[in-house]
Amino acid sequence: MQARHFEAIIFSAKATIGAVAAALAYKFFGLPGAPWVAAVSAVLVTQLDLHSSLKASLLRVAANLAGALSGAILLAITGKPIVAMAIGVMATSLICHLLKQDDALRPAAVAVILVTIVGGSSEWHSSFNRVTGVVIGCACALIVGFLFDKLSSVIKLPGKEQTEKTKSSE
Repeated sequence: MQARHFEAIIFSAKATIGAVAAALAYKFFGLPGAPWVAAVSAVLVTQLDLHSSLKASLLRVAANLAGALSGAILLAITGKPIVAMAIGVMATSLICHLLKQDDALRPAAVAVILVTIVGGSSEWHSSFNRVTGVVIGCACALIVGFLFDKLSSVIKLPGKEQTEKTKSSE
C-alpha cells in the first residue's frame, strides 16, 4: 500500500474517532448548546502527527477565546448583532494580522460571528459554550492522537519515518 493511502486511512480514523469522542464528551458533561462545535474542533485540529495536532489545538483554542470574548463584549456594548459582528470581524482580523497570527484570523472571526449572530439569549453563555466545545474537541483530538501514536509503536505500524522513506523511493 502506498504511504499516502496509509496516511489517509490513519487520518480518517483519527478524525472520526476524535469527532465521535468529542460529541459524546460534550453530551456526557450535559453542556447546553450543540455538540457539533466539539466534533468540528476535533476534526479541524487532527493532524497526522501529535506535535502538529497540539500546535493546531493551541491556536484554535486561543483564537476562539479571543473571538468569543470580543464578540460577547461588542454585543453587550452595541446590543445589535450585525453591528457587533461587523466591528468584531474587522477588529479581530486586523489584530490577528498585526500580531502576525494569520492562522488564527479565520477561527477568531468565525467565533465572533457565531457568538454575535448565532449566539442565543446570553452572549456570555454562548461564548462560554463555544469555547468549552472547542476545548473539549481539541482535547479529544489530542487524546486520540496520543493513543494512535502509542498504538502504532506497539504494533509497529508504519510511522512517519517509514512513510517518508517510502515516499522518497516512489
